[in-house]
Amino acid sequence: MTKRSRAALLGSVLAVLALAACSSSGDGKTSAPEGYNAALQGVVNPSQQPGGTLRVGTSASCDNFDPATTYGGSCWFLQRLLSRNLVSFGRTGQGAPPGNGNKLQPDLADSLGQANADKTVWTYKLRDGLKFSTGAPITSADVKYGFERMYATDVITGGPQGYYLCLLDKCDKDGTPTYKGPYKDPKGGLSSIATPDAKTIVFTLTKPFGDWDYLMALPAAVPVPQKSDKGSQYGAGTNLVSSGPYVLKTVKPKQSVLLTRNPNWDRAGDPIRSALPDSIAVTVLSNADDLDTRMRTGALDVSLDGGVQTTFQSQILKDQSLKAQADNPVLKSVSMLILYPSDPVLTNVHCRRAVAYALDKRDIVIQFGGTNGADFATTMMPPGLPGYDAKANPYPSGEDSTGDLDKAKSELSDCGKPQGFSTSMGFSNYGTDPAVFASVQNALKRVGITLTPKQLDASTYYNTLSTPAAVKGQRIGIGLMGWIPDYPSGNGFLTLLVDPARYTGTTSSTNFVGVNDPAINALVKKAATAAADQLPAIYREMDKATMDTAYYLPLTYAKATLFRSATLTNVDLTGDQSNYDLANIGVKGQ
Repeated sequence: MTKRSRAALLGSVLAVLALAACSSSGDGKTSAPEGYNAALQGVVNPSQQPGGTLRVGTSASCDNFDPATTYGGSCWFLQRLLSRNLVSFGRTGQGAPPGNGNKLQPDLADSLGQANADKTVWTYKLRDGLKFSTGAPITSADVKYGFERMYATDVITGGPQGYYLCLLDKCDKDGTPTYKGPYKDPKGGLSSIATPDAKTIVFTLTKPFGDWDYLMALPAAVPVPQKSDKGSQYGAGTNLVSSGPYVLKTVKPKQSVLLTRNPNWDRAGDPIRSALPDSIAVTVLSNADDLDTRMRTGALDVSLDGGVQTTFQSQILKDQSLKAQADNPVLKSVSMLILYPSDPVLTNVHCRRAVAYALDKRDIVIQFGGTNGADFATTMMPPGLPGYDAKANPYPSGEDSTGDLDKAKSELSDCGKPQGFSTSMGFSNYGTDPAVFASVQNALKRVGITLTPKQLDASTYYNTLSTPAAVKGQRIGIGLMGWIPDYPSGNGFLTLLVDPARYTGTTSSTNFVGVNDPAINALVKKAATAAADQLPAIYREMDKATMDTAYYLPLTYAKATLFRSATLTNVDLTGDQSNYDLANIGVKGQ
């Protein structure tokens, strides 16, 4: 599922990077000359010079900035500028070590979480001198309240609070917690969060969870002063108390947002953000091609959308001057098929494997824009995540990547359907989905598998795919989705898809098909308390076991073409390489 509702351009790993000569940028990441893929090699135009206005475009409007409800990709980029977490992903740009943006580091806290042996108790201590934009001190009580308000699920909706609810409170079989939040229960609270003093906060979880620091880095996990909370109106307009380097100056829904400096933010006390521009002007454009045109003509510096459209991409690849301002990173995102066992024929693993072997991945890559948009995926885990195995390929697609039809037919015989079978495939009406469906349909037809199209509206598509009753009601046998991790770990990517604890059988679930495999379950449990250096091997094994079930069939790894204005300085990629890091980017003198 594209969990942050952002369209992932699906992509290809570069076979070879043409490395240009780099100069040293102090003890940190090397600087890179202007040029194609320069930001993949180092920092473009390294500088710590503050000032100016960064001009940003987006096709997705952030009309509410409540950190607990924000779940759009572009909105998450802006939250890094407005709010601080106990821990965050590291600083990028001049002086930062290579790969720093993909590493968790202390932010409001003075260290990463200190966990007990079984990782059920996590303790943090706040830095000295922290202040909100109001001038009020940031305390452990503000951190605790930020979590408690998530439990008002009738008011706080649409965000990633599902990660926290049952880790900090008892839940019933449908995942509903006992605590109802501070609006309905103003005298109550979460006993699982202790604040022994103004600087110390202790979380006691309902079960072991080794990725708790990652959850602390999500935008929802930020301090909120209770006296400033206005329920559903918190974050509406400029009604947001900032802990980060910027405040909301003006918000014109579906038109523009202006961020200006937070006068109570201290650069010396923030190890994550350089916050170089004096202001950040965000323009909302419903037409993504119009956004691209404004970047091409210099009216905008950068886009929050994560990648340009195909028209501008073609122009970039043909024009060397434009290409010198572009980068084509691999993203931590995978497009895949979901094979639902609610369709009787797909309860048989050999029928599912027949689909895997019959796919024409070469043509699927073409539908995603060719080698600048996609590369063949052979594993669940994408490159860059712990557990990715570049050598793994359990369902080879033949020498030319158009499919192994003999092997597909053999699997059909093993599942008792030598002449093939019929099922339906769900896909959205957005972007490349219809073209990818047509490719899969044509490929499977070669071995006698007939697909009936089930085109659904993009606004409700993922809710349909994740709800068992909706899947049965629509008679969907196969679903097409793009899966992006909310945080870059095996748990954030793979465990969500296969953990039976995520599946109720009635409500929406990230375990789309109800995977409940003993071998996988044992690995999920092992990963929850494993040391960091053990996790890659555990998730490689989990990836292999998941692929063996063939409930999920990866199609492509994602890639995007990003474009940066020549006026930008200190340009570096975010840790997941999905965009440029606005928290550390600057602009040349204006």
